[in-house]
Amino acid sequence: MASKSTQDKGDLKSIFHDPDHYIKSFGVYAQASAKYQVLANWGENVFSEVVAKKLQLNIADGEAFRALGVGVGSGEMDTKMMCKLRDRYPLISNIAVEPAAGQIKLYQDLATKMAVKLNGITTDWRKQGLDEFRRSKVESGDTTKYHFISSIHSLYYVDDLDDSVKWLYDQLEDGGMMMIITVSDNSGFWRLWNRYKLFEDQLLRFCNSEHIREACSKQKIPFTNYKQKSRVDITDSFEEGNVDGQLKVDFLAHVVDFHSTASPALQQELLEYLGGPECSERRDGEVLFDNDWDAVIVTK
Repeated sequence: MASKSTQDKGDLKSIFHDPDHYIKSFGVYAQASAKYQVLANWGENVFSEVVAKKLQLNIADGEAFRALGVGVGSGEMDTKMMCKLRDRYPLISNIAVEPAAGQIKLYQDLATKMAVKLNGITTDWRKQGLDEFRRSKVESGDTTKYHFISSIHSLYYVDDLDDSVKWLYDQLEDGGMMMIITVSDNSGFWRLWNRYKLFEDQLLRFCNSEHIREACSKQKIPFTNYKQKSRVDITDSFEEGNVDGQLKVDFLAHVVDFHSTASPALQQELLEYLGGPECSERRDGEVLFDNDWDAVIVTK
C-alpha cells in the first residue's frame, strides 16, 4: 500500500503532456538499458523463429504482404522485423502507427539510412495512437486486413484494453500473426507502476502481460507467451544532481522534472522503492532495474 504522501499529485505533471521531455527522458533511459539492442536482438533472432518462419500464407504473385505496427517508436525493432519478413515476402506494405512526431522523424531518418536493406518495403507513417487510427479506419470505410500486426509497448494508451485486443485480432487475415509486447507482470516496472498509481491519468492506463493474456483468454484467442529478461543501469539516479539519472526517474515515474516538483518525502519514498529488491537488483556497486517484458504471440 502506498503511503499517504504518494496520494497528493500537487504540482506533478504527467510526462505525456510534454512530448519533448518524454522523448528526452525516454532516450536517456533507452540508451542506459540498451533497450534498442535487446529489442533489435529479439527481432533479429527470436522473431525469426517464433513469427517469420511460422507464417503460412498464400500471397498471390505481385500482392504485397500487409503489416501494421502500433507504437513503432523510432523504428529500431520495426525495421528488423520488416527485413526478416521481406526475406520471405519480397513486397511489403507497412503501416507504422506512432503518436510522437519526434519518434516518427527518427524512424524516417533510420529508414533513409537503411534504404537498400528495406528495398521492397513501403512504409506509411501515421501520427496516431491506436484508438485514433482505429477511428480513422472506420470513418474512411477501410476494411484492409493485415498479415502481421505488432503492438510494442503501446496498449498502455488505449481506452479499452479487452476491446482493443479483440479489434486488433479482427484485423488479422486468416493465417496471420500478431505480436503484443508489454511489461512483464512480475517486472520491476510493473511493481513500480502498480504501487504508484498516482501517475496513471487519462492518457495512461497501467497494464502488463498478464492482462494481455487474460484479454486473449476471455475471447478464446490462442496465444503463446515469450519472456525477455532486461535490466537497466539506474545507478546514477541515486547521485544527487546527475541529470541523466534524474531523466531516468522522470521516465520511470512518468512525471516531468520529478526531482524538482515532487515533495521531498515522495522523492525519498519512490527512490527507496525503486532501488529496493522489489524493483532492482544490486550487482558490483550498480543498481539494475528489472525491465523484463513479455511478447504475446497470436496466430489466427
